[in-house]
Amino acid sequence: MKKTIFLPAALLLAACSSSNEAGEANFKKALEESGGGRHVCLPLVLDVQTPDGQAAFRHVTIGEPVLEFAKRDLAGQRINETAEKQTEILVKEGFYKKVKADRDTDKNAPAVFELTEKGAAQARGTPRGPLFCVGKQKIGKINWFTTPTPDNGFTVSEVSYQAELDAEKWAFKLIKAGGKDWESLLEPGNRSITLVQTNKGWKDMRDLSR
Repeated sequence: MKKTIFLPAALLLAACSSSNEAGEANFKKALEESGGGRHVCLPLVLDVQTPDGQAAFRHVTIGEPVLEFAKRDLAGQRINETAEKQTEILVKEGFYKKVKADRDTDKNAPAVFELTEKGAAQARGTPRGPLFCVGKQKIGKINWFTTPTPDNGFTVSEVSYQAELDAEKWAFKLIKAGGKDWESLLEPGNRSITLVQTNKGWKDMRDLSR
């Protein structure tokens, strides 16, 4: 008499699964291979005001050759203390160096910081200004994905997922020092991507076109 063997459902699913199937596990693997661990470089603008109380627009983006801002307003009151605290973090990490004023006793002398070679390597130039690399991308949960469909000879699926910044220790301190507006950089955000089915599993369409 032949015996009937009943396998657990989990084993049956595992045996039937493959890297080409559409599903959260395969899609998350594809996302981690494509974007997980990728450097995150952002436009980081210091909140700086001029002595007359107006917002400053020059020399306030991290990654610029020089960061410069006033330390006191026209009435002699301290200003831009948050920006000064943040730049001191950059100095400690070796990305900037502080330039001493000719007269250290001059209370009206601005704070001036010059980008170092290490800082230049951390920056990325763009037509709209520098970006500064602060960590890597961490892939979170899959929100949803579309049914795989043919498109120009490929089988594709649109995938929505969560990603967040895995900030380096110094960058975490820099962001925390910036207050609530900066802390939003650490919050997970939704992203979307087009994945393509290949004989080696699902891949980011942008990777295939490079």
